[in-house]
Amino acid sequence: CRNVEVWRKGIDTDVFSSKFNESNIEMRSIMTDGQPTRPLLLYVGRLGREKNINMIKDVLQRIPQARLAVVGAGPAEEELKEHFQGTDTVFMGLMSGEALSRAYAAADVFVMPSESETLGFVVLEAMASEVPAVGAAAGGIPNLVQDGVNGFLFRPGDVDDLTLKVRKLISDTRLRQKMGQ
Repeated sequence: CRNVEVWRKGIDTDVFSSKFNESNIEMRSIMTDGQPTRPLLLYVGRLGREKNINMIKDVLQRIPQARLAVVGAGPAEEELKEHFQGTDTVFMGLMSGEALSRAYAAADVFVMPSESETLGFVVLEAMASEVPAVGAAAGGIPNLVQDGVNGFLFRPGDVDDLTLKVRKLISDTRLRQKMGQ
């Protein structure tokens, strides 16, 4: 084959941008159920069992000051709502446009526990919003997240490692901002 090139993944950095970080207290209040000063973890994507979203509950139990916002819909939605019942979790449903951009920008840490991501556009969207990601060191995520540079990778299925990486980011504002930038 001639004249063949690989096109890298891309997102619209005007849509997903740190410009939405400014004066975003209203969205953050909604996503934290009225507690915007608490650390906010974010998951965006399809709500399916294969995404391992249920792992984040263990993180919340180990970091009780943290809150979680889940954006998306899918076949495991009701099961996940039951699983997270009694935790500081807000299910935002499907979001798009400026609301989705503001949701990303309101978060402190983006959490991607899925081991089967091939593209990981949501990770790119979080990064464009200057929100560092903590993702499983599996699938396509290691192609996007440089461990310790623009986010953290955790050992797939290892809740202790996931919790450690999330805790590092929420406890160190300078590190979080540096990785976000």
